Amino acid sequence: MKIYLLLITIGFFFSGCDNREREKKLEEKETALNQKEQELILKETTLKVKEEDLLKREQRLDSTKIDSISVYNPVLVGRWTAQMVCTETTCPGSAVGDSKTETWDIQYINNKVIAKAQSGEQLVRVYTGIYTGNTLELVENNESTGTQPATKMVVQLRIVNPRSMEGQREIIREGNCKILYSLQLTKQ
Repeated sequence: MKIYLLLITIGFFFSGCDNREREKKLEEKETALNQKEQELILKETTLKVKEEDLLKREQRLDSTKIDSISVYNPVLVGRWTAQMVCTETTCPGSAVGDSKTETWDIQYINNKVIAKAQSGEQLVRVYTGIYTGNTLELVENNESTGTQPATKMVVQLRIVNPRSMEGQREIIREGNCKILYSLQLTKQ
């Protein structure tokens, strides 16, 4: 019986030692995992800061690019008579040879070119864009309304001389509808 008690006591002693070793190893693993988690959190924070810096740099570069691309040309400023002749169309109600005449008032506002198109005394549309040194690019977007489909108009002009510009205007509507006009602008 004494031997039996001795064996039980030794068994408890060794099993307790085994449990303590396991607990110690688990605590070491837990400490290592906590340390790795802290390192990952630090790396994640560092990456977020770098990402924010890159986004700020990209925004600065984009704004610098826009400012440096846009060139001020005093010849553009003023009132122009715009004569348009349809040269291509895939839209119903429009035909090759259709012509229009509008008055365009062109100005610079905040490094952008603004062209207000009038038919008679009525403001028809407003284009915005930039002059890059050899081309004036203007765009007008109209959202879809109940009576009119969404329309995008893109104008590209080049200066022929201080009193004349020429180019084209492309009108793009929903449903694969496209109209192309040749443009002649004469300064008033």
